[in-house]
Amino acid sequence: MEMKPNFSLKVPMICSKPDRGEEVPYPLTLDEAQQFLESVLKISDINQRLKRNRLDFLNEFIHKFNLYIPFSNIVQFSAQSVLDMKPPTLERCKKDILSGLGGICFRLNTFSKALLDLYGFRTYHVGGCNLTDTIYDTHCAIIVCDVSYPGSRHIVENGSVFPVNTAIPLDFEDQSPVYEFSKRKFMFVEGDHGVIWLCIQVTNPRRSSQLPKGAFRSKGITWKLHLGYWTSVPRSRAYFLERTEYRFRFPSVIPFILERAGLHARRDHGTNFLLASAGDTYFLKNTSDSENIVPKIMTKEEFLDFFAKEFPQYPRWMVVNAIRQSKYIRKMHNYSRLSKL
Repeated sequence: MEMKPNFSLKVPMICSKPDRGEEVPYPLTLDEAQQFLESVLKISDINQRLKRNRLDFLNEFIHKFNLYIPFSNIVQFSAQSVLDMKPPTLERCKKDILSGLGGICFRLNTFSKALLDLYGFRTYHVGGCNLTDTIYDTHCAIIVCDVSYPGSRHIVENGSVFPVNTAIPLDFEDQSPVYEFSKRKFMFVEGDHGVIWLCIQVTNPRRSSQLPKGAFRSKGITWKLHLGYWTSVPRSRAYFLERTEYRFRFPSVIPFILERAGLHARRDHGTNFLLASAGDTYFLKNTSDSENIVPKIMTKEEFLDFFAKEFPQYPRWMVVNAIRQSKYIRKMHNYSRLSKL
């Protein structure tokens, strides 16, 4: 039985209006970008690749970026005290990427856009939301224009907890083809009010005619809405800097990946990826383990040892601090929810 999805995104419609903030320059030079591409991402012959096929270069950049730069909120939570947690400057974001520490969507996608701009790509930022977010534009993504033909648009997503290892063309009607990255299946669908939804296949769907919120069936596959993008509403870096500062002032409304699920770090291995998380429990998910991706539960010491092996760029003190602060903010979020009852 095919189920129709509910594509409504219940956030204020103000998010469909363009911001009027002046653009803030990103502090990345062409020399820094070239060194990053060659030394960190292992991409050589940059100018020749760009002349040969710009879309191929773009896809290699996305793939290698996900391969070598982790999606993680460790730096976000690594302050000694929650009172010391401050919004990152663009200079700090750049240094975290260049040093391999990575970050969340704002750090990863603002850096990626700045690098692409230096090599002549036409880009703009867009905002997005998870289905359960209570505020709008909690996510920052990129649209690249005119790369395959005049007027073409592609989503570039270097800042999602699930790796999306290619530029996604937006010239589909209703639903995109099905993509598979790291043994996960993805699809993009058109929603209400110009929103494009990133959907993830549900590997163990409920055997019921009543699907959970955000889930739907298409051609025998059960999907879940993951991220909605306002692809026709350009956003500036200045706008996302303001949104980031707002979320630091009110940590109880920080989106899902920052607090309700605790500490996260994702590493893509090209054919599979692992996701390490620490909240009330310590676990990892590895898509190479099984088709069902069953989490492996760990003790704190096992988690720290595993983390040191898989993510050696993070000093142990940084991970310990991040675990402690993420637990504190999760408690703040729970208190905020209870106070509204």
